[in-house]
Amino acid sequence: MNHVEYLIIDKDSVLCDEEGLPIMVQGAMLDEAVSLGFGEVHNGHASQLTPSNTFAISKDVAIKANLIHAYGNKYDTSTHKSLAFLGYRSAVNALDDSLAYTISRAIQLILWQNDHQFCSRCGGRTHRHQSEHAMMCQRCRHRAYPRVQPCIITAITRIHPTTAKRQILLALHHRHGDTGMYGLIAGFVEAGESIESAVHREVMEEVGLSVSNLRYHSSQPWPYPTNLMLGFIADYAGGEIHPQADEINEARFFDVDDLPLTPKAGTIAHTLIQSVIHLPT
Repeated sequence: MNHVEYLIIDKDSVLCDEEGLPIMVQGAMLDEAVSLGFGEVHNGHASQLTPSNTFAISKDVAIKANLIHAYGNKYDTSTHKSLAFLGYRSAVNALDDSLAYTISRAIQLILWQNDHQFCSRCGGRTHRHQSEHAMMCQRCRHRAYPRVQPCIITAITRIHPTTAKRQILLALHHRHGDTGMYGLIAGFVEAGESIESAVHREVMEEVGLSVSNLRYHSSQPWPYPTNLMLGFIADYAGGEIHPQADEINEARFFDVDDLPLTPKAGTIAHTLIQSVIHLPT
C-alpha cells in the first residue's frame, strides 16, 4: 500500500510537536486528501513545488482514519506524542518561507474543499477533479477553483520636517486594541481595481493621507481566509491624519528608532517595517 505524508489542519491551525514545529504524519492515501502540489497534470506529469507525496487532511479525517488519537486537547500518532494544534499566526515566526507557504496553502485548500461540497449554481454534489485543483459538479459540470483574495499592505514613510529622522506611519486597529500592537495600512483590492489604485484608496480611507512613489516590495500568502498580501513602501505626500473610526483607534508617524509593539517576524508587516528602518535618510 502506498503511503504519503500529511499536514493535518484544523481551521487555521496545524498539528505541531511540543516545540511548536509542524509535523508530517505518514499514512495510506485517503480520498479526502488534498495535494499540496501546484499546477495541472499534463501527459501524466504535474509541476510540483512541493514533494509529490505531500498532502493535507482535516483533523476530523485524520481522527476517522486513525492517524491521530485525541487525549483531551493533545494528540498522539504512532511516532509522536503530546501533539497540539497551533494557529498559523503563532507558528509562522518559527518557520522558513517554504514551510510557511506550504502550511498556508494547506489551510486554504482544506477550507476550499470544505466550502465547495455542493455546486453554487445548481446545488448538485461536487467531487474533486483528477488533474487540477477544482471541485466539479456531478450534475451541471461547473468547476469551482480555489479563490485567492488580493490585499495590499503599505508602509508609509517620511522624513520628519524638523528632526530629519526617518519615520513610519503605524496604526492601532480595533482588533489589536487589547494587545497594543501597531500595524500597517492594509485592505482588500476591489473588483475592477488596480493594485496601485487600491493602495491610494485604502490609505485615504483609513488615515486620510495621500502617498506617492509606490514601490512594490514583496508578497505573502496569508490564510485569513485566502489572502495574498501584496506589500508596498510609499512616501507620504500630504494630508492630515484622520483615522477611520470604525477600524482604527489611533494612527501616527513614529521615529524608526522609537517604535511601539509591531507585528512579529514571519509576517509581511514585520518585513516591510524592517525595510523602512534600514532605508537611508
